[in-house]
Amino acid sequence: MRQHQRRRRLATRAVAITGCASLLSGIAAVGVATPGLASTRQPIARAATAAGDSAANGCQLGHGIKHVVQIGFDNVHFFRDNPNVPSDLQLMPNLLNFLTSNGTFLSNSHTPLIAHTGDDLLTTATGLYGDRHGNGIANSYQTYNPGGTTDPATTFTYWTDPIYDTASAPTAGHDTNPNMVYSPTPPATTAPATKPDTVTPAPWVPYTRAGCNVGEIATVNQELENPSPDLADVFGANSPEVQQLNADTDPYKDPETADYIGLAVHCAQGSAFCASAEAVKYGQSTPSRTAVADLLPDEPGGYTGYQALFGHKYVAPQLGAGTANLTRNGYQVTNAAGNLVDLNGNQINGAYLTNYPGFPGYDSINASQALAYASDMLESGVQVANIYMSDLHGNEFISSLTGKGGPCYQAPDALGSGSACYIAQAQYYNQAFGIFFKRLAADGITAKNTLFVVSSDEGDHQAGANVGRAILPTPASCDGATVSGDTVTPAVECTYPAGSFGELDGNVTGLLATEEGNITPFSLEADTAPEFYLTGDPGPDTPVVRTFEHAVAGLTASNPYSGNADEKITNYLADPTEMAILHITDADPARTPTLAMFAKPAGACVQQDTGYAWDHGDYAAEIDTNYVAFAGPGVRHLGLDGPAANQGTTSSGPDSGQITVAQDHFPGPWVDETDIRPTIMYLTGLRDDYEHDGRVITQVLSDPDRALSGPGVTQLGGCYKQLNSSVGQFAADTLIASTNAIESTSSSDQTYLGTDQALAGLERARDALAGKIKGELEAAAFANTPVPAAAVQALACQAIITTAQHLAAAS
Repeated sequence: MRQHQRRRRLATRAVAITGCASLLSGIAAVGVATPGLASTRQPIARAATAAGDSAANGCQLGHGIKHVVQIGFDNVHFFRDNPNVPSDLQLMPNLLNFLTSNGTFLSNSHTPLIAHTGDDLLTTATGLYGDRHGNGIANSYQTYNPGGTTDPATTFTYWTDPIYDTASAPTAGHDTNPNMVYSPTPPATTAPATKPDTVTPAPWVPYTRAGCNVGEIATVNQELENPSPDLADVFGANSPEVQQLNADTDPYKDPETADYIGLAVHCAQGSAFCASAEAVKYGQSTPSRTAVADLLPDEPGGYTGYQALFGHKYVAPQLGAGTANLTRNGYQVTNAAGNLVDLNGNQINGAYLTNYPGFPGYDSINASQALAYASDMLESGVQVANIYMSDLHGNEFISSLTGKGGPCYQAPDALGSGSACYIAQAQYYNQAFGIFFKRLAADGITAKNTLFVVSSDEGDHQAGANVGRAILPTPASCDGATVSGDTVTPAVECTYPAGSFGELDGNVTGLLATEEGNITPFSLEADTAPEFYLTGDPGPDTPVVRTFEHAVAGLTASNPYSGNADEKITNYLADPTEMAILHITDADPARTPTLAMFAKPAGACVQQDTGYAWDHGDYAAEIDTNYVAFAGPGVRHLGLDGPAANQGTTSSGPDSGQITVAQDHFPGPWVDETDIRPTIMYLTGLRDDYEHDGRVITQVLSDPDRALSGPGVTQLGGCYKQLNSSVGQFAADTLIASTNAIESTSSSDQTYLGTDQALAGLERARDALAGKIKGELEAAAFANTPVPAAAVQALACQAIITTAQHLAAAS
């Protein structure tokens, strides 16, 4: 989850002493927010931008595609978390049925590691693993300072921002490389080493170069993320926007967040959407232009002459705000005050603000709001809408559901599958998608002329009561709701007894001291996959590091959910060599941790936190197995291709959280999030300025080019995924070997040193062959160049995987 606002306020624990089986990865990231001041500000009256914007006529996409609608959910699942309760997507049949009726739904898709919102959505947006886009550790990370201490930083910044050091008093000389630090090739095996001074190419560029406007609705890093430093970076240090920020004495900056954060439109050259945008800025009395130069100084091939609009305050007037009671095709766009409304007619207000129109916040933007923004954009000369929305597992405080007597009244922050508030929110989302598709159809926007792409950042492990566990929800057979056609009806509610639901957090510093007698100083990224940064940045084979690794490997704690009194906390351990194999480490060496632990997602620690109950980030099949759906021109109508919702990995059962992706053998194409971007580029006839880590998913194409359908190409692509994916077979075996080596004790530490050397050799071999294969697959997709000797390369691919299997078995 994004955790930018409401949930970030809960951050009162020091990251250095929390982190086992914890969902805290964004908590120490970017500051906080609390209720701000109400405002009577009204947008400038302005007619809606005509759909005949010059960009609309110049937007040139392939396969007859006129629009692109891409949705990246936050932790919305296709597989059931409780085997008796319909899954998130099953509870949104208006969406699920649209996708399966008009295209292909792949349920055997996978996340990268570490599986968190920032890394996953950036991987989806770019087609690059974290080692190349710069944020393999998410949603926050640490950077080493010159003296060997670390400062915290957040994944969530604007695309071109330097690292946002979130320490209350950043250390002098702290890392100022780009947050989105780019490496054109895998940085760990690139010689000479990639300089960490270049920003990753931006995902909106191919669209705007093709004459299309691109709307961003809460998408990761593609609009402004933080009032400071983003406003100064984009508008200028002396701009009215920064003057407004500086004049606001409330430290949480809610009005500025509502005005400028979370929304953007990147415009094509000459687009009237940006060129005509005006508003009365802070401290001014007359309207002035609001678009700013869309600056991407590192973009390959150059990027000049483009503009962008940032924030609700400047985007909303172009969507119709300022005109009272505006409707389009019978659907309400604004209210009597001229402010934008959601799909249910509710004014869209800034988070924690009353009657203050603005962005509703990352952690609470719901489907009715996000889809209303998208509808407004698509009707107003924006051809590409990228959409993010909050999940169903947290109480989103939807006004119509939280009133006294409502299903979410006094409901907890974390919701269990089948609980009353969870089901009510699912019904709300389902209704929103029903309205959304009808409204788009009234605009002539359908799967016949529009590419729809839907995926989620990652799955979750439900920490607490569930079927097959020591503690069950009541009644044990509860189903939450029934689904018939496009209708969801509440049924037998699932209730979670007090103390049976919530993640378990622990004092890692205390556990190390009391259980292992280890007091080595370190900083920590608190998570179910915590990263340890030992003070001084010692090398991976030094005595202090090896002693610390043995101490971490030996930690145990009581787990009330499994009933085990002394349960081992660690599932897997990765040192820098293995982290590079998993695509976690990037081109900036100051970000590389000493050690990464993949803990048991059930949370084998010491203190329950009922505010969080959905663990992700870890290495477990229900977290790392996901879905992606494509519907529209050029896409085959295969419906569901992969395991059904009740056949996938779940959080239930005694082995929940302990099954890995490599142990599942599901039907359907095996894909991961790097494959989504190249498939979209292929279908739209566009091309990125770089080589993707993923491949075009040939199985979903209705008419692939000859080179992509050549002999053995699909089979080679399948082996390539098992070789290069963070959760493929090669990664699974090397992680086992890494864990066993780190935990080993031998004379002169020869077992660890020998295994680590073997892993480094395997990585070099993997990167060399994977680079060759992905280059050929890229040429086949975007230049129709045949792949030579695909069958021979598949044998070489399998040979490297087999070598890793042997290393794991021998370790």
